[in-house]
Amino acid sequence: MIQRILVVQTAFLGDIVLTTPLLRELKRAHPAASTTVLTTPLGRALLAGHPDVETIVVHDKRGKDRGVSGVLGAVRALRASRFDLAIAAQRSARTGFLVRGSGARRRIGFASAAGAWAYTEKVPWSAGEHAVRRYLSLAGPAGGDPEIADPTPTLPIREEARAKVDALLAAEGVSPGEPVVAVAPGSIWGTKRWTPSGFAEVVREAPRLGVRAVLTGAPDEEALCREVAILAGGNVPVLAGTTGMPELAALLARARALVSGDSGPGHVASAVGTPVVAIFGPTVPAFGYTPWGERNVIVERAGLACRPCDAHGPQVCPLGHHRCMTEISAAEVLAALTGVLQRAR
Repeated sequence: MIQRILVVQTAFLGDIVLTTPLLRELKRAHPAASTTVLTTPLGRALLAGHPDVETIVVHDKRGKDRGVSGVLGAVRALRASRFDLAIAAQRSARTGFLVRGSGARRRIGFASAAGAWAYTEKVPWSAGEHAVRRYLSLAGPAGGDPEIADPTPTLPIREEARAKVDALLAAEGVSPGEPVVAVAPGSIWGTKRWTPSGFAEVVREAPRLGVRAVLTGAPDEEALCREVAILAGGNVPVLAGTTGMPELAALLARARALVSGDSGPGHVASAVGTPVVAIFGPTVPAFGYTPWGERNVIVERAGLACRPCDAHGPQVCPLGHHRCMTEISAAEVLAALTGVLQRAR
């Protein structure tokens, strides 16, 4: 009998969101079991209060837990919980060490992973499927049914986060009932960022569509958001740097839609039921990382022989022209947003 389940997911924000259907299916298959998720500090902020997670263990692999000593410390903490089952949702060698070191008798992961040596049961990594489906496939050997499982990502919305967002918006002159569209121009990958002037035109034209634009992003994206606000003519609410993950989820739940690149906020929006206009440049939807849901729209420059140029999107265009983003017009993005808003109404 499976009583204690460990899921390791220390990848990017979007990957953490796209793993939530797996967590739900594991809970459906083993309702009496306790699920622990080992994730990043960002993942903890995102998953705290999730109904399918009992315990969150933080592994700050880019900070204090970097290196061998960090992995060994995590292993010691995991062993104390005596897990029956461990699932590796990330394909790194580090994840293999963590799963093997957890002491779990059964260990499930992807056959093509760098840490596959650590798994007792392996499932194929199906490159042609959406990432949600790939992660859900890990539930199969664990007693779940990926074919009938609900693939919709979900995130909790905390009431205190709603209240903080309402207060921040009010301070920017946004009334409680005023419809807004969230705009997230940033990305940790340089070539995934659409042009600031393009985002500015979307922000400037938003009132014509019956919504007010609100710029959002991580603290290190505040300067970019303020640049977009200035290009849009000013008087634009900028919440970047004032919100954490719970507030981002609350803001996106409050919004009628999100306009962003191929980045984490798009996945958060889909997990709280908000449609997304996602601008794809160096990456392509075929990778399987589009925001989940039929209401979302992908805007991209089709027909470029250089796309895709990287699995994530390099910091600088390898060919120096960045046509995959610069040739996407604001008119295209606004047309997509118009359709999304009309369907939402």
